[in-house]
Order: sequence, then structure tokens, then C-alpha cells
Amino acid sequence: MSVNKMAVEKLFESDDFLVVNKPYDMYINSDDANEKNTVTCHIASHDSHLSTSSNPLYFVQRLDYSTSGVLCIAKNKTTAASAGKLFEKRLTKKYYMAVIRGHPEFQLAEIRYAVGTDQTPHNSHRMSVVTNSTSASNSRPAHTRLLVMETGYYGGDPVAVVLLKPITGRRHQLRVHCHAIGHTILGDYTYSDRGDIAPHRMFLHATRLVLPLQQKPLDIQTAEPFFNDPEFTGKWKSLKVFYKYRNKDELVAACNDIDREYIIGVKYKDFSIQ
Repeated sequence: MSVNKMAVEKLFESDDFLVVNKPYDMYINSDDANEKNTVTCHIASHDSHLSTSSNPLYFVQRLDYSTSGVLCIAKNKTTAASAGKLFEKRLTKKYYMAVIRGHPEFQLAEIRYAVGTDQTPHNSHRMSVVTNSTSASNSRPAHTRLLVMETGYYGGDPVAVVLLKPITGRRHQLRVHCHAIGHTILGDYTYSDRGDIAPHRMFLHATRLVLPLQQKPLDIQTAEPFFNDPEFTGKWKSLKVFYKYRNKDELVAACNDIDREYIIGVKYKDFSIQ
């Protein structure tokens, strides 16, 4: 595998934490010393995720190989434990941007399908949802909120730019929830049944993380990830803008709305087992 040449951008650094902008198609770490396409290799050494390292790092969250965006890393066990508790207690706020296939018939959705391991043969790496017609093993409750910000076309195909807020934190939760409601994330090879291979990346990006640390709360945000990419903009045509989101203040305003339980005047959809 070729090494991803994209830089790992530092978004914030203190004595206790390092927050970076992880490129898409890059591993966080690897036990294989020959695998250089990792965040750890770019910012430290290949073994820095191990406790035996001379300068260990502690990843308090995970991002899939294909997902880009905010990644928080603790520099010591004490801060890793305190941050880990905030994630466990759901006191953190995580916001993702994604481009999904199709034009949703709603603007705001609550997706409350439990997530578990896919029971289909040869699909053990996939997750699945529990709905009225599907099942999954070892399933746990999962909840995602989705806000449509803009509709348009990518290479002539209908797509939408959405803001996603995971309330829970299950493996592949955002990807499998979008797939379950009929709006698979653009470029998601796994959940398109290996069919969506034309896009150069999977369009899922962790754009903002709010970590309410007792000493000093962190609110880390990346620049807008997709419209600075000429491979995307060359194929994009806008249809309708519901929310402006291209700069940081505009995105924060959208985050404030997705935080609300209900937005007056917005078409709402609840996806859950009836």
C-alpha cells in the first residue's frame, strides 16, 4: 500500500493533549512496523500507540481508515482517563459532515436503530442495524441526528451535504445509519456493497469536537473539508441551500440547531422500530 502523502495537520496542542486533522485513507496506528500510512508515523513513531513506547500516546477516540477529521490524542494516562470518562458519559459533542446519496425527503432526522455485527457470511467487518425487517448480533442501542444543509448533484447524481451528530458511539454508526435510511455516504465502499467506487474518497469528516474538560474545555473545529477539494468541486452542482456552513461561524450555527430537540418549521423524520 502506498503511503498517504497528505499531511497530518495539528489543530491544537497543550501539555496534555494533541488534536490533529486526520487525512482520509489513513490508519490511526498499526502493530505492523512496516505500515507507514498511519497518524502515529506522521506525528511520532510507529509504536507510539503502545504503552511500551518511549513516548506513548493515548487515543481517546477512533476514526475509521476512510474517515477524515478531528482526532483527539492524550499525552498521558491521567488525561486519557479523564477524557475517556467524558466520552463514556456522553458529555462530549461530536459533529461530522458527510455527503450522502440521494435527496432526503426530510431536513432533520432522528435515527434510533440499534447497531450490531452483520450476520451475513463474509461480512463480519460490517455492522448492521436492527429494524422491523433486519437483525444483527450483539446489537446495542444507537442514536444519530442528521441535518440536511444543502442538496445538489455529484457527477449528475443526486446527493446532499449533511451534518451528523452521533449521540451514541457505536462502530461504523454513522455509516450504517445513513445506509439504513437509504442514503449511503458517497464513496462508502463497504456499505454500498462494494459498488460506490467512482469517488476518490468516502465523504465523511469529523468536523468539530467539544470536550468539556474541567481545567479548560476544548472546542476544536477543522476547515470545511469538501469544497476545498477540486476533485469534489469539479463534479458538484448545488440545488438548494438550507444552511450556510462553509466557514466556522456558519457551521457552529448549524451545530446549535442540530443540538435542539426540535426546530420549528423544519420537516422532521423519526427512524426507529415502530
